[in-house]
Parts: sequence; C-alpha cells; structure tokens
Amino acid sequence: MMDGMSQVQSRIAEIQAQLAPLSARPRATAADWMSAATAAGLVDASRPPAVATSSPAGATDAAPMVAGTDRESAITGKALQYLGVPYLWGGTDPSKGLDCSGFTQLVYKSQGVDLPRVSSQQATAGRAVPSMAEARPGDLLFFDYSPERPGIDHVGIFMGDGKMIAAPQPGEVVKIQSVGDPTVIRRVLS
Repeated sequence: MMDGMSQVQSRIAEIQAQLAPLSARPRATAADWMSAATAAGLVDASRPPAVATSSPAGATDAAPMVAGTDRESAITGKALQYLGVPYLWGGTDPSKGLDCSGFTQLVYKSQGVDLPRVSSQQATAGRAVPSMAEARPGDLLFFDYSPERPGIDHVGIFMGDGKMIAAPQPGEVVKIQSVGDPTVIRRVLS
C-alpha cells in the first residue's frame, strides 16, 4: 500500500497525463477567439468587442479559456483550484470531497452567488442559454444521465473550448472533461 506522499505524487502524475494533450496545443489569443466568434455569427461585427481579461489566477495553458468578463474568469479560475479533489456523494467540503452540485455551489458561493444545493434545483437558477454555441465560460451545464429516473442528475461548469470542469462520479476527482451534450444550460452570472 502506498504511503500518503506516494499517493499524492501518483495522482499529480495522473492529472498531468490527462492535461498533456491540452497543453500541447497553441494557446488561443483573445483576437483568435473574437475572429472565430465573428466568423460564426456569434458577435456583431458592427459593435465594438468586449475587452478580454487575462487568465484567472490558477489557470494554466492546460485549460484554454474563452475571453470573458471578470466574473466569468473568477468563476472558472476558482473552479480550477479544486482540480483533483475526490468525488464524495453529498460532499460540500473540499477537504473531504465534493459531489457535482456541492462543487458548483462552492465555486459560485466564493463569488457571492448563492445556488441551491442539488443539481436539479440549480438547473432553475439564472436564465436559460439556448445552445452550446451561445454558452460562455462559467455557465452551468446540466445532464440527465439516468433514464430510469428522469430529471437532472449532474452539473458542471463550462470552461470554454468544448470543456467543462466537474466532480463526475464515485472513484473520480474534480476534473476537466469534454462537454458532451448537456440537457440544460443556465447562465447564473449577469
């Protein structure tokens, strides 16, 4: 059995291996994002662009982010601080473990935003976002993974670039993963 330090070092190596493919890509600039958004019709070219902010504290090249508001950057930056925290059903304390909605509640609370405790209730917060094409970093992504029990049962935080950060399931940790196909998208930040 590994001692505590060996377990931590092993987990760090595992996370670095997961993030290596992301860090090998060139980092997109705010101008790159604006150009792509304009070409996709997501930005009105006749209006001046929003000023892009720098990456939040704790963000690395491993998690490219869409240029966003200070609040979006604060949410995604705070979320990154919990990478590697073990999943714990009902968990709301990062020193013990977090479940998906405990994680999102904690991240938003750090920015003065109160969310309900469970994902099905969080899915009613804020306002609906019609599609992933309109999603912004910090938006909440909700999923219905249980066909035998209809309704929302998972939530993550959109990071941009087709990625989200979430506390996925027992045996895993808070991690960055592909978005997939969310059932509901909500924007809690104004």
